[in-house]
Amino acid sequence: MNRYELKYRTDEAKNPILAQAVLETGCLVNILLADVESSRGRMVITVIDDGCEKKIIKYLKDMGVEVKKLEGRVEKDEGSCIDCGACKGVCPTDAIEMVDDTMELDEKKCVGCGECVVVCPVRALTIPIQ
Repeated sequence: MNRYELKYRTDEAKNPILAQAVLETGCLVNILLADVESSRGRMVITVIDDGCEKKIIKYLKDMGVEVKKLEGRVEKDEGSCIDCGACKGVCPTDAIEMVDDTMELDEKKCVGCGECVVVCPVRALTIPIQ
């Protein structure tokens, strides 16, 4: 099942674009992450029926939504990580835990949004390109 990041323009964030897309296309989605405010919107979704993927992605793009396919999950370079916990503070799905002062990544919770990658001071976290 593919994951997609949706970014809404400022003027579109107030509209129920995803709900409209579901109603118009008949495609069901699972929202893994949502950060929507009146001035912007960002979501990570999966499309439940693989046969619907192209149809709903086209619809969203036609509505002005920036759609990006997320290819991988976050990987940790054990040799580089200093277990500082900076990544934990920004993880929107709580996929990162500190266990005995060691950073642990729960791959089942990780949606691959990359927020932790951006804040890692030693670049120990990456999202591999597939």
